[in-house]
Formats: sequence, C-alpha cells, structure tokens
Amino acid sequence: MNQNDNHAVSKPVSSPRDLVPDTLDLAERGAMAINGMLGSLNPQLDYECAFLNILDVHPAYMLHWSSMVSGVMPKYIEALPMLRVMSGSQQDLDLEQGFFESILRNMAEDGLIYDRALESRPWNVGVGYGVRDWNEDYANMAGNGRGLAGLLFCYQISGDPVWLQRARRTAERMLELAIVEDDMAWYPNTGCGNDFSYPRLSGWTTRLPPQRPNEGFEGGAMFYQLQPLRGFTRYYTTTGDERFLELSRKFARLGLQEKFWEGAGDMNPVAGAERGHFKLHFHASMAGIRGMLDYALAANDYAAREWAHNAYLFARHTGIQRLGLFPTADGFTEGCSIADMIGMAIALTDGGMGDYWDDVEMYARNGLIEVQASDMEELQRVSTEGKERPPYAPWGGRFDFRFNTPNNKGVLPNQEIHDRVLERTIGAFGHLIGARYQTPMMMHCCTANGSQGLYYAWEGILRREGNGVAVNLWLNRRSPWADVWSFLPHEGRLEIRNKTAAHLSIRQPAWAQRSRIRCTLNGQAVSPEWRGNRILFEGLRGGERITVEAPLPAQTVRLTLVNISDPHNSREHYEIEFRGHTAMQVKLLSLGKEESGSNSQQDERVLYRLFRREVMQAAEPPLKPTPAYVHPEKLVKWTV
Repeated sequence: MNQNDNHAVSKPVSSPRDLVPDTLDLAERGAMAINGMLGSLNPQLDYECAFLNILDVHPAYMLHWSSMVSGVMPKYIEALPMLRVMSGSQQDLDLEQGFFESILRNMAEDGLIYDRALESRPWNVGVGYGVRDWNEDYANMAGNGRGLAGLLFCYQISGDPVWLQRARRTAERMLELAIVEDDMAWYPNTGCGNDFSYPRLSGWTTRLPPQRPNEGFEGGAMFYQLQPLRGFTRYYTTTGDERFLELSRKFARLGLQEKFWEGAGDMNPVAGAERGHFKLHFHASMAGIRGMLDYALAANDYAAREWAHNAYLFARHTGIQRLGLFPTADGFTEGCSIADMIGMAIALTDGGMGDYWDDVEMYARNGLIEVQASDMEELQRVSTEGKERPPYAPWGGRFDFRFNTPNNKGVLPNQEIHDRVLERTIGAFGHLIGARYQTPMMMHCCTANGSQGLYYAWEGILRREGNGVAVNLWLNRRSPWADVWSFLPHEGRLEIRNKTAAHLSIRQPAWAQRSRIRCTLNGQAVSPEWRGNRILFEGLRGGERITVEAPLPAQTVRLTLVNISDPHNSREHYEIEFRGHTAMQVKLLSLGKEESGSNSQQDERVLYRLFRREVMQAAEPPLKPTPAYVHPEKLVKWTV
C-alpha cells in the first residue's frame, strides 16, 4: 500500500449555511487523531503500530518496539469507533480495514492478541520490555482487557453479533487464565514480554501474585491487574454474565490491598492507602483506579466507589489542575494521564459522586489539546532545528530510548520508519514538559488513550435525556437533537439551536455568576427557571434559538506545578492568565533546581512550544460555515 496516496488530514465537509464560531471543536480534533493513530501503522509489517515518533532530528523517524501489538493496539480497537462517530472523518479507511483484519487474524487461535516471535520482528522482546533471551509469543493481559472493551464498542456501533462472539472468546480465555485463590484473582508476572503477559507456548511459569506496588515496567502493578476490569465489567453489563462481575470483584480485592498504595507521604501510610492516595507513576496508577471505579459502578460496591473517588480528589490536587497537567516521576505529563482524569471526572459525575464537569472542561481546553500535535509548521521547525541523522544511524533523538535505557538491543533491521513522518504525526499524542513544551517525541500509547479523552469530553458536551437535552459543557457540538456553539474564550456566550428537544437544561459553569447570566429565546429576553446549577427551558417545539450569556472573567494567578512523585520538592512556578476555563497566557516564573540549566538553548529550540494562543485574544471569535456532519443517534457508550 502506498502511504503517499490520499493521506491528508481530513475534516468533515462544510457547505454554505449559517456561520458559527470557529472555536475549539473536539470533533475536528478527533479527525486529527485518526490521522495520528492510523499514521502510526506499518502496512508492510501487517499493520503493526510504531511506538515512538522521534521528531528532534531531520528527517524525523518512527520506531517499532516490544509489546505494541498486545499492549497498545488493543486500545486502538477502543478508540477507532469513537473517533469515527464523533468526527465523521472517512480518512484512511483502507488502513483501518487492514488494521482490523490483522488483529482478527492474530486473535483467531484463542481470542487473545499476541506479540509474536517472528523473524520480521526482532524487537519482539528486549526492546524496552521483557527478558531479552525469552522470545516467544505473548499476550499482555492488561492490553487484552482493553481490547475486550473495544470489541464491545464495535458491537455497540455496528449491532453485528459477530463482534459479541469475538468478545466472548476473548472474555472466556481471560477468565480461564486468571489465577483465583480464595477471594482474590490475578495474572502472574512471568517476565516474558511486557510484564504480566501470558506466554503462548510456556504458559504460566509462576502462579505468584504481584508482590510490590511498583512491579512492572510501567511502575505500578495495578496498571496490569486492574485494567482488565475495564473489559470484564463491560462484558458483564452487555451480557449479564455474572462470572465476570465476580471475577472483577476478586481482582478488586487484590487491588485494594494497602501494600499497593502506601507511600504518598501526606498522612499515615495506611490511612493514605485506604483513601487511594498514591505516589507511583501517575498513569500507571490512574489506569488501574479507573478499572476499580468501573467495577465499583457495575457492582454497586460503594466502598470501592468511594475509594476511587478519593483517589481522584487526591490526584486533582497535584500538577496544575486548572491546566489539566499531572506530571509524574520524570516530570512529564503524559497524554494518557490527562485522558484518565477526564474519564474519571465524567464517570464519577455519572455515578452520582459529584459534579466534575468544570474539571472536564478545564482539562479539555488546556492540557488535552496541548498534548496533541496539531501544528505542522511547529513540527517542521522542531525537526529542522535538530541534527541531520541518516536512517539507522547508531545515535538518535533525545527520546530514542535505544541509546539511553538499559533494556535494549540497539538498532535493529526494519525497526525505523521514515516515510512522511511529520505528516503522520499530526493528531498524535505525547508528553508535556511542564507547561512549556511538548517533548519532541510522540508515544502511541498516549495517542490511543489521549484520543479517547477527546471522545469522553465530546460525548459529555450534551446528552439526550428522554425527549430533552442536557448541555454539560460550553463547547461546540452538532447533534441530531440540538447544536451547541460556544463563543469562548472570546465571549461568555453559548448558542443552542434546538432541533427536536422538548426541554433543555444548561449547566452554569463555575466561572459564571448566576445573577449576571442573561438568556434569550428566539431573540427575546427570557427568565427561565433554575434547578440547582441548571438553567431550564421547557415547552420547546423544535427550531428555537437559545442564547445564554455571562460576563467572562479574566484572572491572573500564580500556581506551582506539583509532581505527584516528589510533591515536597515541586519548584516549577507559573503565572497564568485565565479567561473562564481557558489559559490565555502561561509564563514560567522559576524552575526547580533539578531542571535549571538542564535544557541548553539548542535543546529548547527542538521542543514544540505550548500555549501559543494569540488568535484567542480577539474580542470576537472568527466564524466558519456550519460543519455539514451530524453524528448518528447511536454513540459509543463508554461508561459502565
């Protein structure tokens, strides 16, 4: 397949019609994510994805890595139905078809997805993951749990029972392989491939449960043990098969042991563990906590639900919550982490544990879109400023881990991809360095998770409730029931064009003062009723235009970026101008001593700059024709 054919980033087609504000549109970001996700695939290698896009050299290049097939690509199965339905993009359907055909061939034997020991894949083990001299097929169980959820999402959207049959095979095999003793269950860590993976030929060579909180390459044992619950709980809610709720309960019992969570240092260690406080790798911890919350919601286990709720509240007090930044041990915020926090905020809100819609909007407007590569000129600048590097040279960019981490094999045949790397990077996700830069590296586990964060927020903008609509976020979205158009951050104004709703409720954002909110209905001032923080419009017939306006406050604050792994030594301080929930300007005031001087002028020239938001400073938003695409009524129901 020629990767040069028909691979420009596509947007839903517009036709001349009413003009709408050209402000943040998560559907457009979803279309970009399709480009970045499918751009990571290598059709010459059975559509295996790359792990890293290395951008601070020219030409830029991608790298294949251990454990991508069973560890990362299952998350693509989750993400692609979401991205297609939210964006309407038809880009690269041939690549998507090739990807799914490859995955289904891989699963054909027993329902699991395996990284395979093939001559064409010399990186199968020992390149970042796994014992170097133990090379056989292996299935990462955390990844397969996510793949199970993805198969069920495909079933939701298509209605084709073959997807449910595939999900059943995967679920049954994962049930068969679980080690169950008394009231706990787990998957052992053999050391083959990525941690807690099942070796196809050798089988389980140990039956021991995880022993340490930081066991495994990701730096958190519960990353591996609790992510399968995201598949088990959805299989239970889809089929009613109680065995998978019981299995989830036993994994949850394992995961709630205090030894896996002690160490945050903010209180007595046992008390902290009881409250879900953690100090380990942010995403490794939060990915597991999300699995725990899914179990708690499916089982109506209030103790586990409150534990996950407390873990979220603890996590949101680290980083800079208003920017959606949550750095971990290396000081970087992963795209995965931001998506996790969006997913947690919405699931907790839906589960009746609080109202966290303002958190969602903060994370989406700032960290989430900043961690996605979207500016081709900036990518070209970063690459051009870097050193010239011949393909397969014995050195690489700053984040080419082949040359600076111990578990690696150096340069391997066919490991690098050089075709149109910058074009294929648009829409991918990576890491953030403080609130200043993207790393000159995209990591496609972040693409898989970050793109789902886009969907979570987009799906939550508005929801149909019976014959009405609830508007939760002041962001843009077209739907079959109503269109929502946001003038933020230029004006504190939201327009809703009703189509079919008999009633609307619109959430008051935290930045708006209730007494100063003004509403119009078809151009006439009205005083609708309120219920809590919701503005209510009743007795609608369709075709109405509703406007909600409030003065948009601007505020400059000074905030410290707190690293969850070393909170007492967080010394990176910022001055941030907010307009509503949007960061308009971000200014670094000081660096921690461990970072000062670590980036030379040359280093900073090869970093992708964040929060370049000059276009947002205008008093009025730019306008564009109303996008033609309206999503179908059937959406991916991603929450339990």
